[in-house]
Amino acid sequence: MNKGFKKFQEIFMFSDSEPNEVLIGLLHAIILPFAMFELGNPLAIMQILASFTGLFQLYAVLYNGSLKLRKIAVQLATLVAMGTCINYAMEGLMKGSHLGWLLILIFALWNLIRVTKEDHQRQIKEIINGNK
Repeated sequence: MNKGFKKFQEIFMFSDSEPNEVLIGLLHAIILPFAMFELGNPLAIMQILASFTGLFQLYAVLYNGSLKLRKIAVQLATLVAMGTCINYAMEGLMKGSHLGWLLILIFALWNLIRVTKEDHQRQIKEIINGNK
């Protein structure tokens, strides 16, 4: 049991978050705007913002690749994931297959932690190497 927990911690803290960033970007860009129809009459601006956030995250990971842009993208994706879960919960829909949005929130938070940690480590390296 302890071995499995240690492996979980190692994966959580040190593995690459980019595949998850791509997945969440795709979900927010393509699936979420359509899924919002389940909530009733969605505001077009919310659908556009969700889609833009997903597209921005895909750009940050797949085309730009800079840690600074990826960090902004995961922050925005985490906000969208939180808003999605809050809206589904407020409508009484956070059950069954809709719990998948909670899973997306968990992975968005993981991405946020992982990318922030990578950014801090890079800043510390720069300070130690005298590049700042």
